[in-house]
Amino acid sequence: MDTDNLDDCGNGLNEHEHDHDHEHEHDHEHEHEHEHGPISVDTHETSIVGAYKLKIPGGKDEAEAILDERMRLVAKEVTELGGIIGHIKAVLTEQGRSVMISITEDESNKRYFDGDSCNADGVAIVFLIKPEQLLDILNKCFGDIVRED
Repeated sequence: MDTDNLDDCGNGLNEHEHDHDHEHEHDHEHEHEHEHGPISVDTHETSIVGAYKLKIPGGKDEAEAILDERMRLVAKEVTELGGIIGHIKAVLTEQGRSVMISITEDESNKRYFDGDSCNADGVAIVFLIKPEQLLDILNKCFGDIVRED
């Protein structure tokens, strides 16, 4: 086999497979219509990719504990279905001190307040389960703390 025409995964890089990838991209674009919510699932080659946007109440320490527990629950649910975990990760961002400035005429009024929650953005990349199964798992584990942007 000519290894000069292989991509990183060992797949051939010829015109036919490029066309196939393009067709896959078309299907992929169709699935993007459902990715505007806080939890979405898509496929990429043999992996199932779930994305989630969360708003977790409380300060950073409390939110970190909740996120860690929920992510471990996702992992447990995936493996109980016979799936394999590729990667489950999230970035937790604490909302800091904020100010709202309001001007009704010439004078400005300022209101200071501390954030009361943290935002998290993450993905779960898994194998050997169905996309619908991952979507169910993510909704079960994160459904009560999703972030509506």
